[in-house]
Amino acid sequence: MVVKNVFEPETAQDFWKQMVATHGLEDAQQKYLEFGKIFGHFLHQHTTQGAVKLVGAFAQTDFLLREHEVQPSLRKAVNEARIRFRKAGSGELSMDVLRENAPYDFKAICLFIGLVEGTPVPPEVEKLFPTNRPQRTLKVPEAEYLRVLVSKVDNDNIYGQIETEPLEVVICYSHGNTIYNFDWIYLRQQLHCGSQINIIRPRLYDGILYPELIIVEPDYLVDISAIAACFESYAHSPLIYLLNKIRPMEATEAILLGNLAGQLLDEAVHSEGEGQPYTESVQQFFKGNALNLLAANVSPDFHKNAIKQKRNIHKAIKDDMPQQLKEYRQCDVMLEPSFFSEMLGLQGRMDFLQLDQKVLIEQKSGKGGWPQPDPNTPVHQEKHYVQMLLYMALLRYNYREQYDRNNHHLSAFLLYSRYPNSLLGMSFAPQLLFEALKIRNGIACNELHFAEGGLKVLDTLTPEQLNERQASGTLWERYQRPQIEALLRPIHKASPLERMYYFRFLTFIANEHVLSKFGNRTKENSGFASAWHASLNEKRQAGNIYDRLQLLSPSVNDSPRPVTRLVLGFSEHADNNMSNFRLNDVVVLYPYEPGQEPDLRRTMVFRCSIEQVSADRITLVLRAPQTDANVFLRDADKHWAIEHDFIESSYSSLYRGMHAFLSAPQERRDLLLLQREPAIDTSLQLCGDYGNFNELALRVKQAQDFFLIIGPPGTGKTSFGLMTTLHEALLTPDASILLLSYTNRAVDEICSKLVDEKLDFIRIGNELSCPEVYRRYLLSSTVSECSQLEQVKERIMSRRIFVGTTTALNTSMSLFRLKSFDLAIVDEASQILEPHLMGLLSAVKDNVPAIRKFVFIGDHKQLPAVVQQHSEESRVHESTLNDILLTDCRLSLFERLLKRYRERPEMVFMLKRQGRMHHDIADFPNRTFYGGQLTEVPLEHQQQPLPEAAPHADFFKKILTTQRIAFIAAPQPPKSPSDKVNQTEADLIAEAVVKIYELTGNNFDVATTVGVIVPYRNQIATIRNTIDRYGIPALHDITIDTVERYQGSQRDYILYGFTIQQYYQLNFLTDTVFEEDGALIDRKLNVAMTRARKHLLLFGNPDLLSAVPTFKELLEYTQTHGAYFKPSADLSDNKTEE
Repeated sequence: MVVKNVFEPETAQDFWKQMVATHGLEDAQQKYLEFGKIFGHFLHQHTTQGAVKLVGAFAQTDFLLREHEVQPSLRKAVNEARIRFRKAGSGELSMDVLRENAPYDFKAICLFIGLVEGTPVPPEVEKLFPTNRPQRTLKVPEAEYLRVLVSKVDNDNIYGQIETEPLEVVICYSHGNTIYNFDWIYLRQQLHCGSQINIIRPRLYDGILYPELIIVEPDYLVDISAIAACFESYAHSPLIYLLNKIRPMEATEAILLGNLAGQLLDEAVHSEGEGQPYTESVQQFFKGNALNLLAANVSPDFHKNAIKQKRNIHKAIKDDMPQQLKEYRQCDVMLEPSFFSEMLGLQGRMDFLQLDQKVLIEQKSGKGGWPQPDPNTPVHQEKHYVQMLLYMALLRYNYREQYDRNNHHLSAFLLYSRYPNSLLGMSFAPQLLFEALKIRNGIACNELHFAEGGLKVLDTLTPEQLNERQASGTLWERYQRPQIEALLRPIHKASPLERMYYFRFLTFIANEHVLSKFGNRTKENSGFASAWHASLNEKRQAGNIYDRLQLLSPSVNDSPRPVTRLVLGFSEHADNNMSNFRLNDVVVLYPYEPGQEPDLRRTMVFRCSIEQVSADRITLVLRAPQTDANVFLRDADKHWAIEHDFIESSYSSLYRGMHAFLSAPQERRDLLLLQREPAIDTSLQLCGDYGNFNELALRVKQAQDFFLIIGPPGTGKTSFGLMTTLHEALLTPDASILLLSYTNRAVDEICSKLVDEKLDFIRIGNELSCPEVYRRYLLSSTVSECSQLEQVKERIMSRRIFVGTTTALNTSMSLFRLKSFDLAIVDEASQILEPHLMGLLSAVKDNVPAIRKFVFIGDHKQLPAVVQQHSEESRVHESTLNDILLTDCRLSLFERLLKRYRERPEMVFMLKRQGRMHHDIADFPNRTFYGGQLTEVPLEHQQQPLPEAAPHADFFKKILTTQRIAFIAAPQPPKSPSDKVNQTEADLIAEAVVKIYELTGNNFDVATTVGVIVPYRNQIATIRNTIDRYGIPALHDITIDTVERYQGSQRDYILYGFTIQQYYQLNFLTDTVFEEDGALIDRKLNVAMTRARKHLLLFGNPDLLSAVPTFKELLEYTQTHGAYFKPSADLSDNKTEE
């Protein structure tokens, strides 16, 4: 079970102390940034325990004001302060405005703290308050849209408070709204106290606001194509969105033709004249889609239809568009621009948009609507029209300034590339747009409901309930109804236990999905919505933005087409050490005006992957190459910003994987739900000889369903656990093996072992996430060597080893329609949640499991999977599920199976010989976390003794030459800008790093010698800057990172800085602690300590740390072993105190 020690949060006195200290700052801008941080932390601390999802400071503030029944005057003052904190964080307010308002905002927040905490403001704080300020008259601001927090709803009006002014408003949503007179009455069921809405283009008459559009829960962005897919002939229903989420993804010939047609459109735009031959186009498509083409078993007509589409696309782009539209300019086009509209609660990607936003094209490769008078000219399908209308609404409302500059001129076309006369001009249709936004609002409300357990609607859902339009006839009876029945049948036929398991994990995924958009309780400014809720300063502090970038490439001197890569330069003042970006991260790039706050909502964005980062520049690879450099050069004088992207599809495979579980063979379902015992065949004997690992290899071979290998730090879980199992499996003729891991880094390590042993394999994944040295093993590289599908099939069937991340395999399920595997070895299994494996565990070929047997390798005492939900949210309360040892959805399948079978040696093996840590370093984690079961190999460095005394008087050199492990007691910093920044520890760590550099001399290696681990990104930057002040270039690039990023790595010297300065921060440091056999297992501490090979130095405040049992035990251990040191205030005068 997880042990949750709740350490005392900061008290009112703590917050007042911080407010008073900040109030004394001279710099008004800095004062407001600090006020904002204190206020944000106070809100976060007091809104993390409830079940209500509160998105942003506006909702959190309102919740506390209502919860504590704050008087209207203070409510107004607190909201005014909140608004100014947000604007100050983005540099929107002048110094004069800040100086004028600072005393009043100080007073408001101090009073607010006292009310929420139930403690009177102390006199020494109160005496700093100004006299009451004159009341100002508030009026509703004129704006394109207003964010409103709903307080109540009646049959005619919505009542609430707007975000940008502390003002209560009344909004008419009934038929009294003659401006946009549609039936909004459905909102009565969707809205409640605490709901958030956007009212679009509101007009004020007699004190009542009349909006054109109302968007419910706008922070939940819904994809436009997914909304359009809810318009079926039998219903316009948000429930179709739910069905589409669990529907298996099938690679059909029609879908593949559509994907190829999309590529052909891009080529037509990129090309001059006739463009490249079809054979080259299809070869390029073939390279990235071979698996799906094989699985779909495409017909001979595929190429004939594709050639026809290519011809029709060329005619539309090169001939018809120029003739029909004088403002059409092919060279000024964005291909696949993406957008995030918080205003309308929409996101998505367009196929084709002219840079001036006057021409919009959406391509469809399939059939048009029916009836069709002319076989060469399509009519539109309603769902396609809906998609186009939502794009048009986006340009009309979200990008209003450009729409006005264009004099409201927008030429929108559906391009049905199946037909010779393919272009259909589309006009605006308000009633259908209203219907589309009604569906969008329904989806958003449903998703929040599903995250709280509402998914059981699937349990009783039937085709008849969905058939709102009373459809009948051939389409309904022969196609639509049977498809819906087939999708729902596994749910209805499942056993009670299977259904309970399915719905519990489906709810868990839905909640993770919502939290990834809205933000979670454990981390401030998390969730994609922080892209607009967090100020620029908050984003910088969190490391979630690169801003003030300059475009370096393409330049005016570059070849004009096409553009696949971008290079941007960092500004001189950029502090990228706090960055939360890594190579291969998927990001969005967009321009903004210098002097303004970067805001991805204001412009189209380019989706990219990070290819390279250096000290002065960053290189990005575009996910959609652009035809002309002018797409970027027109904004060359602007600043550019990079933020994290949100990939909706990353959740799609989880929903589908859980649904696939219900259709898995009964024996596999029973195995996973512990309803049958795993099979063992003791008659099997080894074919190979593996020395000390023969026992492991034999047990794994005899297990017929699965086997668990526990790999503590340094025990060689990949070198020995995985490779021994693989070698024995390969001795069975024709056996195929799948090697999986959670991270690309672990997959790289597996690949290195395979290459070293000259074992051929195919890697599933993309080039960007694969180092150059392994790219020739990628499936795409294998395919490029083939000219026909049969050759690809032969390569796939003959290759015995396949490698990839669980994510890569979950998106390549077509592989299992072609090939089955005798064995899958899953590395990092203790970091993989059950839903991430369920699609693979449930894959079927020829009515039997596509993967016959699994070997899971992991260590539940190291870091678990990263999860958005609190333990209270993910805990499983159903006793039936507890009976199968499912107690918390945050735990891995590895851990659940280990609970059941840990005493069964025929099912579980623990590697016990570690070759990483010196004995003295391993001693504490071994005894505390592993019951003393680990032994050294031993390797030479694990036995090397140190002298008991050293000639050095220098504090750190003496420690480093006489101690393998040491705790350095760091005094509390006298004044710190943040609880997450500890300059005292940074000074000590920097001094130690320099001494290590001096001691190692020519043997110093930036990649292997020394690493620093700290819990906060803010501290990473502080330590980096402190080290840089020593002026030693070789030290700038040492790895300073969080423990999560260090798992799987090692260094000769590890320096671990606890950093914390406040008692409440112990919650964060100990949030992965659990209990096993009466012992507390601190996973973070275990990983941090076991990264060190030769020396481990720990830095922290012993008074704080001793409040945690494990930390106290560690402190006592270092004291007992003469490894506890207390430096003097002056490092140059440090002497040891033992």
